[in-house]
Amino acid sequence: MRLIDRYFLKQTVQPFVFFTLILTCVIWLAQSLRVIDLIVNNGQSARILIDFAVPLLPQVMSIVLPVAALAAVIFALNRLLADSEMVVVYATGQGRLSAIRAIIIFGVLVTMILTVVVIVLMPIGQQTLRDRTAAIRADVAAGLIQDGRFIHPGKGLTVYIREQNGPEDMRSLLVHDARDPDEAVTLHARRGVLTNSAQGPRLVMFDGMAQRHDTETGALNLLQFEKLTYDLSAFGIDAENRTRKPSEYFFWELLWPDDSIDLTEKQRSRFISEGHEHLTTPLYGIAIALVAAAVMLGGHFSRRGYFWRVIFAALAGVGLRILGIVIQNAVKSNAEIWPLMYAPPVLGAIIAFWFLSRGRFREAGMPPADDDGRGEVPA
Repeated sequence: MRLIDRYFLKQTVQPFVFFTLILTCVIWLAQSLRVIDLIVNNGQSARILIDFAVPLLPQVMSIVLPVAALAAVIFALNRLLADSEMVVVYATGQGRLSAIRAIIIFGVLVTMILTVVVIVLMPIGQQTLRDRTAAIRADVAAGLIQDGRFIHPGKGLTVYIREQNGPEDMRSLLVHDARDPDEAVTLHARRGVLTNSAQGPRLVMFDGMAQRHDTETGALNLLQFEKLTYDLSAFGIDAENRTRKPSEYFFWELLWPDDSIDLTEKQRSRFISEGHEHLTTPLYGIAIALVAAAVMLGGHFSRRGYFWRVIFAALAGVGLRILGIVIQNAVKSNAEIWPLMYAPPVLGAIIAFWFLSRGRFREAGMPPADDDGRGEVPA
């Protein structure tokens, strides 16, 4: 690699690392906050948040890396133009393509990182995240055993525990079961134990009373009991036999699903859309870098700065990615148009590459020469 290429690559990689770290922290935190409500409502400890945050990282990186690459290319080229360093490069007779060879190398590196993140790490992370979410929701004990709080493990069911020392020592329990409004019953007990059986979780209550209001006669029926077992299996979730989402599969499983997976036409379209999204997302790494470079290096040098060129480059890069998302959503409804998903990154990269390679500095907008034969010195 030439010295000038290493210099330009360094000028691009440094802001890329900075933008990646900042955007990852912001988006990662925002995504992690979504699972806090699940953790708190199910009585889990704060340590579980780390177990959820780590599998979220590949998905966050798939969003952050193209944006960080766009910002890094714009930032680096804007500084090189503003400091007139590009003038020196062009003065040697090199064309646009030779001047931004480092940008192309940078785009390839971003594409390689995205390939590993999206194709390998993201499905593993999504499957791990969904497995842990299902395990928490299936943990009836953690959801019920909370002091002084009215818990609603299911629609129509309310549980209150005044004091507890674990699932085997709960004091002053109240269970209100109104799943059937005509057969609503309220259970009180001095003591309770939560156990797991082969048929599911059971709440065993001791020394209590059952109250039921007869809607026909208006009478209040009371029944004292020494021991009563309440079935909670209806409110549990089978974490092992849950339905997997398309984001949990690898691209080859999405494009060529196993015969054992029974898919409707709509589900098959979603599988195809997700599979090709895994393959097209890495292409935006180099496509966005080339598009941003083409916009930043287009036109004349200016003493007034490159504000509008920065804006147009940002809009071009973001617009390219948004177009890809729009087409992906269309493929979810019509799987036959999946080849269109490759159009934005491939055509965007080809057009930008052609524009960057079509001329040298004078043809790319070098100011006209003065009367003495010298060109205007850029600011």
